[in-house]
Amino acid sequence: MIIADLPEHVRMRLAHIRKDRYLTEAAELFVGATVLEPGGPSALFGAGGAVPVYPKLAALDTLDYAERTLWSDAPQTREPTLTPVRRRLIGEAGQLDVPDDTYDAVLSSHVLEHLANPLGALAEWKRVVRPGGYVLLIVPHRDATFDHRRPVTTIEHLREDAARDTPEGDLTHLDEILRLHDLERDPGAPSRETFEQRCREVMATRAMHHHVFVSRTVAQTCTEAGLEVLLLRPKRPFNIICLCRVGSGQGRGPTDLELAEINRRSPFASDRAATS
Repeated sequence: MIIADLPEHVRMRLAHIRKDRYLTEAAELFVGATVLEPGGPSALFGAGGAVPVYPKLAALDTLDYAERTLWSDAPQTREPTLTPVRRRLIGEAGQLDVPDDTYDAVLSSHVLEHLANPLGALAEWKRVVRPGGYVLLIVPHRDATFDHRRPVTTIEHLREDAARDTPEGDLTHLDEILRLHDLERDPGAPSRETFEQRCREVMATRAMHHHVFVSRTVAQTCTEAGLEVLLLRPKRPFNIICLCRVGSGQGRGPTDLELAEINRRSPFASDRAATS
């Protein structure tokens, strides 16, 4: 059977399931680690996920902004881990009540785009990870999600959000979201009315994507936050996977040549267009 001869939706699913050796090898960095996961657990970090981190861990703490969330009320979206959750913390992802250097790593799957101040959150995550530890991010790529009509968030905008410490209840992007959100690509929103209500009640739901990313801007964001980008992998069906190391110096991202090659091989059209 030739993969290229399969229907597009089947090829997308197979591309998601097939193991990526770079990501499998990256998971080995987490052997024996104690980690914090805002918004977790996530199936993408499970034994059958894109980055099978959970089987490697010594301990996993999770963090939710409230006792009950849209995600905790939908337990079928949570994957049981081989490492039991040690404790569940309640608090804001960008304002952690955790001492410095507490963890070996922070994991985050489809959380950063929901935060009003991503650079502020990354600074907090970096603070609670020991030097030499890791931040592993999975962020949705605009092209393959309901955000595909929206403009990509610029690094300048993220800097402004950091400078004014934008609160989670911020509605700066609400009009844009209501105008450009593709409801047909959003199975989690049963109707436009429900979607709009969730966006307006963002402090209670956290359902709104404040920000929109492509592969280049994920690397820029991590570098701006002072992280060293070790691996950047745009992956179908709609993910950007970014592994970063926490150091004491300035951030470092892919070189222009490295980013051009990442974009050239990307399954997402806007990444590939950036190389032309």
